[in-house]
Amino acid sequence: MERLRLVAVGLVPALVLALVGCGGGQGAQNEPKSPSAATLLPNVRRAKDRPPVVLVSREGDPSGAVAVAVSTAGVGDVNGDDDDPEPPTALAAVVEARLAARGLRAAVTPQWDGFRAVVLVDGVKNAELTAGAIRAALVPPADEKDVAAARKKLSALAARPVRDPALLRWSRCVGSPRARLGAPKSELGLARLEAWRSAAHGLGRVAISVAGPAPLGEAVATAVARGEAWKTAGTQAPAVTTTGASEGVSAPSIDADVYDASADTTLAQAVVHATFDVPTSSAAVATAGSLGDPHGPLATRLAALDVPFRLREITGAAHPRGGCVGVVLEAAPSGASGPVTGNDLAARVADAVALVRLEAEVHLAEGGAQVDGRTLATRAGDAREAAERAAWWALVDGSAPGPTGGATTIRRGSIALGLPGRRGSPQQGAAVEPSRDALAAAAARASASWKKPVVEGRTRVEAGQGEAWVLVASPCGTESETEADAGVTALFVAAAAESAKTSPEVHVEPWVVADGAGLLVHGPALAGETPAAHARRLADVVAQAFAAVPLTPAALTRARAEMLYHDANADGAALGVLASALAPSHPSWVVAWGREDSLTASSDSAVINRAQALRAGPLRVAILANVDGAQGDAALRAADRWIDRHEGATRACRPAAAAAPARAGTYAATPRPGSPPEALLAFPFPHGDESARASAMTMAAALDGAGGLLETSVLGASGLARSASARVLGGPRAPALVVRIVGTQATLDAAVMQTRALVDRLRKAGLSAADVERANAKVASEAVSSALDPRARVVATWREKPVPPATDPKSPSATADDVKAFALKYLGEESMIVVAARPPRPPQPSPSP
Repeated sequence: MERLRLVAVGLVPALVLALVGCGGGQGAQNEPKSPSAATLLPNVRRAKDRPPVVLVSREGDPSGAVAVAVSTAGVGDVNGDDDDPEPPTALAAVVEARLAARGLRAAVTPQWDGFRAVVLVDGVKNAELTAGAIRAALVPPADEKDVAAARKKLSALAARPVRDPALLRWSRCVGSPRARLGAPKSELGLARLEAWRSAAHGLGRVAISVAGPAPLGEAVATAVARGEAWKTAGTQAPAVTTTGASEGVSAPSIDADVYDASADTTLAQAVVHATFDVPTSSAAVATAGSLGDPHGPLATRLAALDVPFRLREITGAAHPRGGCVGVVLEAAPSGASGPVTGNDLAARVADAVALVRLEAEVHLAEGGAQVDGRTLATRAGDAREAAERAAWWALVDGSAPGPTGGATTIRRGSIALGLPGRRGSPQQGAAVEPSRDALAAAAARASASWKKPVVEGRTRVEAGQGEAWVLVASPCGTESETEADAGVTALFVAAAAESAKTSPEVHVEPWVVADGAGLLVHGPALAGETPAAHARRLADVVAQAFAAVPLTPAALTRARAEMLYHDANADGAALGVLASALAPSHPSWVVAWGREDSLTASSDSAVINRAQALRAGPLRVAILANVDGAQGDAALRAADRWIDRHEGATRACRPAAAAAPARAGTYAATPRPGSPPEALLAFPFPHGDESARASAMTMAAALDGAGGLLETSVLGASGLARSASARVLGGPRAPALVVRIVGTQATLDAAVMQTRALVDRLRKAGLSAADVERANAKVASEAVSSALDPRARVVATWREKPVPPATDPKSPSATADDVKAFALKYLGEESMIVVAARPPRPPQPSPSP
């Protein structure tokens, strides 16, 4: 029995592997398909009417090892075709006694559906004798001496009963033989022992292996080939899952039970033993190894559940008829709100088990089922372990279906929920159990909830690009923020970016605007990485950070400091005042990153609450795929697995308060030390009006830049301003055409008056046809220039907008008549907002008396 045990809390070494080896049973079809794979696999020798001999050639061990593995799958009396721990236990005792009678000291280990024995050998002659001794220990019929040895071992097995019948499936999955509670007690007789022996000790159920120098292996292989022929063993029953149902029989996807676990734990609210049947033993071992990372996706997501769970143990078991993954989860102790009980507890347990199943299926879908467990035989440090692995593995994946068809699915599963003080225990804080039916129903609902993605995905294929780009973001953006909490969305996103797992090959950036907030990641593929794996890796980084990783006080502190620095070096104090005037009660519709006052005043709890709201709302993923569209599908699946599901919950943005009209007027702002005097003139227009936005963009382009109207008005010969610019800000909720004038204390007022006069002329006359043509050409050129940055293209993909030079049919270029109508309607003094930021004027000297 191959066992891989991983303890996620680090109480024991992270990895214990026992028994892996070479696949067999199907002849050449199981041989490696490439020279590179062949170098990793043991050498299998087969001869007619002889069991396979697996050779693991290695030097440096003080002694070689010869092992034999025997499968008892389907041998027994329970239900006719079920695995029973008594046959392997009894037969292991017989083989151990027979080898001892020949002077061989063997380590014999029974498992639930087989056993293996290993003997140390120190030379070719001893190796040949051991091969003959193994045959002599297996082939002769049973006698009364064998019965006595078998009864002794069965008595020891009876003293190790399974703690509760609910744990029987778990014990069978991980291969630990335990006596069945309530099983009929009948003394083993010679006839039954011989029936077991003849059914198991024959071709198809026996494999021999050697670990040591090449001559040692050749000697054993030759001795077996020249020895007497072996009889064929009994036919194995159809594959049986850990839940006891034969493959192909219609049954629920997961069985559930509840038991008393008061003897198992004193701290946890609940302990869960879950099993998952997978198509092959290789898949089981590889999946357990993938899930067992204490800092990996599974452990992270379990810890982030409403009721956190700890991954206490995970086992990948190799069986002759497929593999099984066994997981032990432990719930965190009850908090101040008291224990979770009844159906609520059933739902929490089901959520945790569904996460385990999801991560296992993700691993299988990503190629985990293609891992060849036979290679593990070559990795053992101890020759005995290498021989045992090789022998047992010759009986497992070779007789199970290969990695085709359903190899990426989980066949069946089970849940055994253990509760302290079940059935009305007076233990304080004991959880009230859910019913078995409630647990099974919750498990079915939780599993079904992961079948349909909750994340929307959009992909743009840009074959040949050096990097792939992924944006995971909420379309809620800053829309629900008010004056009091402006900037908390940006704080959350910045803290999430801080916590993202970056590397030289992965670059994560926060992205926050009024209609979107999330994380952007980009990076090249790693050496040997497939395009799909490349996209999955990038999506995992940002989806985990944005949707699952808890925010820490340290990350929030760093994010707040970074944002305050950003604010101090932004366009100036005037913009913050303008934001409050353009969007009363919602300044972050204009300045999404917040302002110094709100950033300083915001509490960590407010940021965490905002994070929870965004994570529970709608999420969208955009991918710039640099190879093909399959990368988009891979990234979407990877991101979706990080998103929590809540039964009956609707994923919607928190409704924002109705937008108040912009407050026209003149405002003063206190400039930052060293900042030059400046003024902002803003002309708001309705949100959602694409025609008005296009006209505003054309007007801004006509005013701005070299040769623009502002240059001739306030920057040229007049020299009233040091700089002047125009742009459209505040979209999409509070859009406005904004002109910025930077001057001196002496000339700022005159520059503002000159600019207001220019705007008034434009309001009355509009732009000339030549100015409109020049401005529209500039808008188009700037759009193309902006789109050269992949950031702009991935955002456009996220918004489902065309990427220049393609044009948006919903937003055509403005005509001269459009611009004139816009100017007449929105550039009036009655709607204008003016914000001036300049140092206070020095006090005037008192007049002389």
